Amino acid sequence: MSPAPPGYLRLPEHALPIFNSLVGPFWVKPEGEGILLGFRVELRHCNPMELCHGGMLTAFADIVLTGGCNHVARLRRFLVTVSLATDFIGPARIGAWVEARPEVLKVTRGMLFGQCLVTAEGEPVLRASGTFRHSGDPDPRFDRIARLLDAQPSAASASSAAR
Repeated sequence: MSPAPPGYLRLPEHALPIFNSLVGPFWVKPEGEGILLGFRVELRHCNPMELCHGGMLTAFADIVLTGGCNHVARLRRFLVTVSLATDFIGPARIGAWVEARPEVLKVTRGMLFGQCLVTAEGEPVLRASGTFRHSGDPDPRFDRIARLLDAQPSAASASSAAR
């Protein structure tokens, strides 16, 4: 089984072995002015029923909303999760491709509000919304998605056009 569908690029690992590195890898795909983020459900992501654990789906939604909304809003800052609400809709089975499109609802001077619908093989499995705090100057450590997309010949033109 392929690790990701066509058009997805693997997000590079973080410099340190942080949580995202332990539960990934994650993949990104440019789509119009936005992006999709995804991962393939492995046994290590599952509960004893071999369904993706709710904690993994929630962690993925948080990663989509912090990293993905950061990219879409062009903040290039670290986002701190203030609140994260999730609704579980259905199961994601082992081997399923899970993806979500981050949607920025509003950005204020210090907050970002976002939402996403997480799907597995195209079927809804989780709905999430969150509030995130941002501050400080833009930091290249939080610009990983843009750098990855800009380095790709076909994605670079789509990413630049969206800016």
